[in-house]
Amino acid sequence: MTRFPSLALASVAVCLSGCMSMSRSETVSALSTDWTANGRVDEITLTKGDLKVTPQFDDIFKARVKAKLDACAKGTRPLRLEAMIDRLDKANPVMTTVVAGANVLRGEARLVDIATGKVVADYKVGQTIVGGRFAIVVMGEAEEQLSEAFGDELCKQAFPASK
Repeated sequence: MTRFPSLALASVAVCLSGCMSMSRSETVSALSTDWTANGRVDEITLTKGDLKVTPQFDDIFKARVKAKLDACAKGTRPLRLEAMIDRLDKANPVMTTVVAGANVLRGEARLVDIATGKVVADYKVGQTIVGGRFAIVVMGEAEEQLSEAFGDELCKQAFPASK
């Protein structure tokens, strides 16, 4: 019963302030310090389940994630990101305007040494972005927002020294 007031207050804060981001990411197998210091992502492959996304989603995802990774993984050793998305929920615009809405992404990120084909790291990536009426425009760009969040989460987990 004590959770209700906290939840209600959080909902009111989101409605008044815009967006709030919550991470549900975890490390399955961490990138070694050598790769963290010297790795860079040259290639991105994307596998997605039966998600309701726009035809441009693959290009949006790869471009937004690559931009984030280029900022945090600046080494010389090439990696391939094998991204798998199994959940992508977009906020309902009407509910976001009236109360609040959430954009949700769940997936996995494997980093592979391009030279050997060996998986060098594996991460679960989960991001929920809750927004209220003042964030309706931002929340409406769910694919862009969640793609950037995926890149941010991978930077935090695999390349934290660069932040």
